[in-house]
Amino acid sequence: MTDERILLVWDSPNIDMVLGQLILRRKPTGRERPRIDALADWLRERAQDGDGDRAKIEAAVFANVTERTFNGVLGWAEAVRQAGFRMFLKPKSRPDSDVDEDILALLEERRYGGGLREAILMSHDGNALAEAAKVLLASGITVTALVFPEHAHQLVQVDGIDVVDLEDVPGLFEQPLPRLTFQSLPETGRWLEPLGEL
Repeated sequence: MTDERILLVWDSPNIDMVLGQLILRRKPTGRERPRIDALADWLRERAQDGDGDRAKIEAAVFANVTERTFNGVLGWAEAVRQAGFRMFLKPKSRPDSDVDEDILALLEERRYGGGLREAILMSHDGNALAEAAKVLLASGITVTALVFPEHAHQLVQVDGIDVVDLEDVPGLFEQPLPRLTFQSLPETGRWLEPLGEL
C-alpha cells in the first residue's frame, strides 16, 4: 500500500436534491438513492494503481439533519459507517444552513496534509466547489466530479477536472434513472409526457 490517498466527499443533501427535484421530480425512495456497497467497490477499484499498489481511501458523507429527520437518518448513517465511510452530521438550524464549509475545510485539510492523489467531489455545487477544485488541480491533485454532468455545469467546466457520470458506477443505482439529456434522445425523437394537468 502506498502513502497516497484518495478522498471522496459526498454532499448528500446536494445529491438528494438533484436526484429528487431535477431527475425524479419527487422525493427519492431508498431504492432510488446511490448504493453504498457499489460506491465502495468502485472506490476500491479506483484506488489500485498499475503496479498493484493501493492508495488509502477516505470516504466522507456530509448531511444536514433536523430534529424531525434525525432518527430516520440514523439507520442510514449506520449503514454508511459499516461500509467504511465517515459520516458528518450537522444540525440544520436554519433553512439556508449547509455543509459546504465543512466539505471545503476537509478538502483543504487533506490538501495541506500532503499525499492526496485524488479528490472525488460527489456534488453538483459548483458555487461551493469550483474554486476548491482549481486549487486542488493547481497543487497537482487529480480532481474528479462524480455527478450527473447535465446538472453540474459550473463544476464540469473547470479546466482539467475529470468527470464521471454517477450512472457509470456499476450497480450504484438499482435501475436506470429517468434522465433527459441530449445523448439520451433517440434519432427518431422522444415524447415527453406532461408533468402537470391542463
